[in-house]
Amino acid sequence: MEARSKRYRVFVVDDDRHYARLVSYRLSQNPELEVQVFHGGEAVLEQLDQMPDAILLDIMMPGMSGIEVLQHIKQVLPDVPVIMVSAQGALDVAIEAMKLGAYDYLVKGQDELVKIETTIKNAIQTYALQNEVQRLREAIPQHYRFEEIVGESEPMQQVFRLIEKAARSDITVLIHGESGTGKELVARAIHYNSARRHEPFVVVNCAAIPRELVESEFFGHEKGAFTGAYTRKIGKFEQAHRGTIFLDEIGEMDPSLQVKLLRVLQNREIQRVGGQETIHVDVRIIAATNRNLREAMQKGEFREDLYYRLFSFPIYLPPLRERGQDVLLLAQHFLKQALRAHPGGPKKFSREALQAIARYPWPGNVRELKNAVERAVLIAEGPEITVEDLLLENPQLTAVSSAAVREAVAPASGSVVREIVPLEELKRQAVIQAFEACGRNVDRAAVQLGIGRATMYRLLKKYRLLSG
Repeated sequence: MEARSKRYRVFVVDDDRHYARLVSYRLSQNPELEVQVFHGGEAVLEQLDQMPDAILLDIMMPGMSGIEVLQHIKQVLPDVPVIMVSAQGALDVAIEAMKLGAYDYLVKGQDELVKIETTIKNAIQTYALQNEVQRLREAIPQHYRFEEIVGESEPMQQVFRLIEKAARSDITVLIHGESGTGKELVARAIHYNSARRHEPFVVVNCAAIPRELVESEFFGHEKGAFTGAYTRKIGKFEQAHRGTIFLDEIGEMDPSLQVKLLRVLQNREIQRVGGQETIHVDVRIIAATNRNLREAMQKGEFREDLYYRLFSFPIYLPPLRERGQDVLLLAQHFLKQALRAHPGGPKKFSREALQAIARYPWPGNVRELKNAVERAVLIAEGPEITVEDLLLENPQLTAVSSAAVREAVAPASGSVVREIVPLEELKRQAVIQAFEACGRNVDRAAVQLGIGRATMYRLLKKYRLLSG
């Protein structure tokens, strides 16, 4: 390994010195590869502590055969890819090698040097990805446990009970609720507490994929399937094989794709774009939406048969305004999180700030609260987070926040209703101001407002700032 750049160590094991030199020279032309040659099985086994990233192993060697060496390698380094080579294409030997865990089997020949190099690079890439996946699995934070999803209210206790039941099976789950209520967090909790916890969890935002690329993103495509398809691409469903695919914003899915998704739900089979092969995928499906799918179905915007397939096990996430004192628990939780990143920040909320947090309706739900607390920690200059710090967390929302605080400090009387009435208009003005201030850039405006890109698109369409 070099400090400046990553180099991958390749062992070439072959008693044919001329062929070993040819292969070594070819591979050494790649600056990312560091090649070491061995002329016998015993020699390479003594050096396995050097942790090679790939091994090219001849089958027919004096002393220990390649098959025997392969068995020893797999006992010491079970995940390192081993590519077997032989001057003779013996099918039975190839089958035995693959059964023992060989990555691939190639027939020797000078014309095969390019193929050998390609196979080794692919094997290294696969090995590196496997290592990264394993590292991430081991580093999966415990915040996907039920007890780390903050909430003591009865609506959230019901959610916890449903998560626990869903995690015990492979049933298709539909998580529905307003934007910002934590649908992806619940989906991850289901996956990481299920039997599939050690397999991939693949997230797809159905609203963020361009219409012309949706099918390719979901199911992949073959080389040459369309202009620009220079190589084969593996789609999200294949990536999620044996794991879980999370289809966020499924209510925004194009009707033409809804038909194909229904077939996947029924048969667990896909076809890549431009391909003829039917591919079986063992995938658990969790979907989420903030739309009323029943209304969309009645309007003809969502297929009825797909609706009932998805609605096998619905989980409704209540908005923050329906969760009572959970809002204060969450605020304290997010404050602790923010202080881990910024330990010099204020350690608590002022009494007035807590009152404002408790009474503000939080139209952006948990996401909005989290953003507000994180920014207040950075803004606050005193030992406490004040109401003013919460107001300043986003200049574009000052008008909305002001209305919220007036409602927060008002007594529980008819005056509260009069203060809440203009909130929608104030929100519309805030969206318009942010959109224009950001040069009509949707992504920047969404970041400025502390909301998701898909939510920003819906608001812009709602207020007729975007067509379509």
